Amino acid sequence: MNKTLIRTICCKLDARGHEDTLAATQRAFKAAATWIAQVCWEEGITNTNTAHHRVYGETRLNFGLGAQLAVCARAKAVEAIKAVQAKHRDTCPQFGPRGSVRYDARTYRLMSLDRVSLNTLDGRVVCRLVLGARQHTMLVDPSWEVGGADLVGRNGSYYLHITQSREAPNPIGSEGATLGVDLGIVKLATDSDGETVSGAKVKHARQRHHTRRQRLQQVTTKNAKRRLRQNAGREHRFQKDVNHCISKALVKKAAVSCTALAREDLSGIRERVTVRHDQRYERLCWAFP
Repeated sequence: MNKTLIRTICCKLDARGHEDTLAATQRAFKAAATWIAQVCWEEGITNTNTAHHRVYGETRLNFGLGAQLAVCARAKAVEAIKAVQAKHRDTCPQFGPRGSVRYDARTYRLMSLDRVSLNTLDGRVVCRLVLGARQHTMLVDPSWEVGGADLVGRNGSYYLHITQSREAPNPIGSEGATLGVDLGIVKLATDSDGETVSGAKVKHARQRHHTRRQRLQQVTTKNAKRRLRQNAGREHRFQKDVNHCISKALVKKAAVSCTALAREDLSGIRERVTVRHDQRYERLCWAFP
């Protein structure tokens, strides 16, 4: 059992005046991580120390990253390779244009007045964190220890995903009782007490977004492309919110009844299940609660 709890706080950055620097750092970091992953994949390197001695010097020379950013790029690449191998896949991981920049304790620092110092290609830059009340409360909570962070660029804005960790509390005695949860499409979740959550609302929303995308993609006007950009991610955010609400309800129920919570393991289900052609989109877009 994992005895460490980890959570991530998504904070928007006020990066005015530093957009070009952050974008250049993101491009260089992404290119470096992709190159490191390719080298380690071709040479069969999965050991962190071996990978460091193999790629560190060339990473500094070819991509202009500072010492610690080069180390972070190597760590991210090696972790991606291990994740791919754990899933028994034979494709070298690559990092797209929206790939995040990994920061550790040496490359970023939280400052007073909701500011953060970030290491970039042009040295340190200081940006302001645009925090809500909940985010601020989580960041200043002394029971959680601040860890690393990831700089994410999305639609012209930048976000800092800050991780925190703490030791897990001792489990409450449940006398062997377990609340099992079965996952599905028609019924998103069914627990062992017989309570279910219907997937009709999600299915209707998915069909509506899919039809809208198809209609707009057939039109080549600027307005249609603008609408596509506006609609991008709406379906994902809706499904994410639904899953979050279901998870909170299940955790609350398990906590009230002092029972353990067991969720169905659906790892690799897309590769294991064969469906008809007209069902492929529905199965591909199934977001597991």
